[in-house]
Amino acid sequence: MRALAIMLSILLSLPVMAQTPPPARDDGGTVLHLSESAERTLRQDRLTVQLRAEAGGPDAARVQGEINRRMTAALEQVRRVPSVRAETRGYWVNQERPQNAPARWRGQQMLILISTDTAAALALAGELQQAGLVMSGMHFDLSPEATRAAEDELTAEAIRRLRERIERVAATMGQQVRHIRDLRIGQAGGGPGPRPMMMRAEAAGAAPPAAEPGETTVRVSVDAEAVLAPRTRP
Repeated sequence: MRALAIMLSILLSLPVMAQTPPPARDDGGTVLHLSESAERTLRQDRLTVQLRAEAGGPDAARVQGEINRRMTAALEQVRRVPSVRAETRGYWVNQERPQNAPARWRGQQMLILISTDTAAALALAGELQQAGLVMSGMHFDLSPEATRAAEDELTAEAIRRLRERIERVAATMGQQVRHIRDLRIGQAGGGPGPRPMMMRAEAAGAAPPAAEPGETTVRVSVDAEAVLAPRTRP
C-alpha cells in the first residue's frame, strides 16, 4: 500500500508550468490519452472442497435425523482444524416413488471446506470421507488477500510505466506536462479462474484425496488524461 501511495503522489506531482495554475476546463492545451497495464501470474493458494452428507430410507424423520447427525459430527471435526473454514449449504429431502417399489425418502446437505492450508484441508477431507461423507468436487483459486496484494503492487507498476510514457510523449512533441486531468485505475481481468475437479465417492479407509494448484494471472489497467503545453524557455 505504501508503494502505491508513493506512485500516486509521483504521478499527480508531474512538472507543471511555472506560475500557471491548472485550469478547471480544457483551455486549448493538447490532451493526451494513454493507458498502461501490468500483470503477474501467481500460484493459486486457496483450496475449496465440497462434500455432502447423504441418507435414504422409508421414513422422512429418520433420513433427516441421519443427515443432521452426520453433519453435526463433521462440523465438530472441522472445528478441531483452525486453519480450515467450513460452510454448510443446500439442505434438501425429497420423496422418491419408484415403479413397483415402496416410496423412499432421500436427502443431503452440503459441507464446504475452504483453506489456504492445502495439506490440512486435504487431510481433513480424507477423514470426513472415511466418516461417511461423499466428496463431490474441489478447486483451487487465488485468495482475496493474495489478489489484493498483487493488485496494489501491479497498480504501482502500471502508474510508473504510465508516468514514464506521458513524459516521453510530451518530450517527443517538444512539450511539457501541464497536469493530469483524469486518472482511472481498474482491474483488467484475471484468468484462468477456479479449476474444478470432480471427485467420485471412495471406499472407507481409502487414502486422502490429492490435488495440485494451478495458476492465476492478475492484471491491472491504468488510464489517464494528461494536458500538455509548449515547453517554457528558461
